[in-house]
Amino acid sequence: MALFTSTPKSKRGEKVLLLNLDDSDDDGSSGYDSPVYASEENQDDKKTVAAKIDDFDSSDDSDFSSDEADDDSSDDDIDDLDDIDDVQSTDDSMKVTRIQSLVDNIRYILSMPDLCDVMFLVGEQRIPVYGLKSILGTRSKTFLDMFVKQSREDMNTKKKLKKSKDEKQTKSSIKTTIIINSYDIEVFRSFLLFLYCGSVTMDASTVVGLLCCAVEFEIADLKRACWEFIDTCLSSVSTEIVIKDTFRYDDHSEAQKLRQIILSRQTSMILKTRNVAKQRQSPIGKETEV
Repeated sequence: MALFTSTPKSKRGEKVLLLNLDDSDDDGSSGYDSPVYASEENQDDKKTVAAKIDDFDSSDDSDFSSDEADDDSSDDDIDDLDDIDDVQSTDDSMKVTRIQSLVDNIRYILSMPDLCDVMFLVGEQRIPVYGLKSILGTRSKTFLDMFVKQSREDMNTKKKLKKSKDEKQTKSSIKTTIIINSYDIEVFRSFLLFLYCGSVTMDASTVVGLLCCAVEFEIADLKRACWEFIDTCLSSVSTEIVIKDTFRYDDHSEAQKLRQIILSRQTSMILKTRNVAKQRQSPIGKETEV
């Protein structure tokens, strides 16, 4: 599938090695095995040429051994480049891309509440999920408007209160707090990880929640991925799970739309099956004219 790494079964595909470290050229020739031609009229010249070639070959043994030693010493450097995602080089520049290290750094930041500047209280139990406003606000205009509104409310509240020295010292450490009621904790956490890192694993138990998140927070690529998963990856068993989950998010119009589409498809399939069965039945009791 496009746009998401998570299919209902397992991750499709691991990292592909994009770096080609083979600098040898099979079409080129070293010239050391080139034939030497000499006329029969000058055998002395022939012996002289042959002797020079033998001396040249023997003298180059040390050169080859030193080259091999250099190649062996560079094996460690080559191994260090195996985890680089892409390398594009020209005569006077080289572009190196390693996205995985960036993703790992973001995941580490999200695991440290002190490094985050927004806290979501998710579900009825108000479980905290921490995030970065700069990334979320860039990815979703809905999040951006939410953060701006919350900041204004916090500012107005602070103006009404008497400022103290302690408040000024702790002002920079205060996080924006937003309550999210209508999503399961695991679904919302997976949704945020998609916004940060660009990948998500979805199955029949999470696709409805992710679809509702994608619609509410205007994430078009995730919305397309959810519908693609629903169209191509749902079996008869997982369809029942999806229908049941649509009632969990019944206050979202997209969940209602999804339930109607699935039920409509099931009805059409039942009618089609009945029509085929009727056509296969032999006519009984029909009179034919002779």
